[in-house]
Amino acid sequence: MSQNKNIRVCQVLHGIVGGGSEQVVLNYCSRMHDIHFDLLFQYEPNPQILERFNEAGINCIQIPDKVHHPFKHLWTMFRIFRKGNYNVIHSHLDWFMNSYVCFLAMLAGVKKRIAHHHQAYHPTNPLLILLCALMRIPCKLFATHWLACGEAAAINGWGKRAFEKSKVTILPNAIDPERFKYNETARNEIRKKYGIAEDDFVIGHVGRFYPEKNHEFLIDVFSEVHKQDSNAKLLLLGDGPLREHIMHKVDSLELTNSVIFAGLQKNPELYYSAMDVFCLPSIREALGIVLLEAQYNGLPYVVSENVPKEVDISGKIKYLPINDTNPWIEEVCNHNFFDHHRSQITNSRFNIRLCYKILKKFYEK
Repeated sequence: MSQNKNIRVCQVLHGIVGGGSEQVVLNYCSRMHDIHFDLLFQYEPNPQILERFNEAGINCIQIPDKVHHPFKHLWTMFRIFRKGNYNVIHSHLDWFMNSYVCFLAMLAGVKKRIAHHHQAYHPTNPLLILLCALMRIPCKLFATHWLACGEAAAINGWGKRAFEKSKVTILPNAIDPERFKYNETARNEIRKKYGIAEDDFVIGHVGRFYPEKNHEFLIDVFSEVHKQDSNAKLLLLGDGPLREHIMHKVDSLELTNSVIFAGLQKNPELYYSAMDVFCLPSIREALGIVLLEAQYNGLPYVVSENVPKEVDISGKIKYLPINDTNPWIEEVCNHNFFDHHRSQITNSRFNIRLCYKILKKFYEK
């Protein structure tokens, strides 16, 4: 073991349910074997995702949630911070909630407090714009280090001036490119598992069933694509509160036999190989880690104009508006667009094997 064996870091997340922030924490921390990691979370975890954290040696601790037990939530978190002898508190809460975590950590005597912004809100309401500006103030006061997953998230979380003055560190939502390489064997196995024929055309999507992921729009697009190609299938990975609603919509459009709800998967990288095109119609994205995964797999993709341009590591992404399904239908139905001989991207900007060293230096200082 190196000199880092006594470094103790506490990660703070809302939950362990398969979101992007959790995947980022897992990708980074699982590579730092000589640092002790605890992880605080509030809501009922997904057993599959929790198992992945446990396998990585990350000690997960569930605390009372702030909605139903606000005072117990705050006191439990403070007590853990005070007794944990942590060198670093690293908070990943959305909507500027990192501020209270960093405040409690400061009261508990933790000297290094990292606030990590993973969202990219674009409010147009003047009151919301003012609220965002006000909410940044306590985050800046109580956090000793300001992080963001990308440029859009940095500006939203810390302000344009802070970003331009390089006060914000960009920590990419990095992944392992080797893990997501196209796999012919996986393609055949996944297709066989779900009864997808060799000549079926599979449109894929990976994301939680939340409003910002825009599943409603994707179903509308697929409905029209299916009218033009009866062999089309839609493969959806993920779970969330809107899943039942989307399933009812699929039933009402008589697409039940053509839409596959695969749920949360422990090995999502296998599913990209089973797809023929990847669609990401998000209303908003701070970065879009699933689009990175799709690009490293070599998939073609149809992407919302709201996805940050910095995620385009292939130089081939075509961004489309989400107020009109017609461009999406046309793009997806263009069969010349697809290529089964998937070329591998060598862009290393989001390669976790390199990027994790950035975060490790933060912890070691």
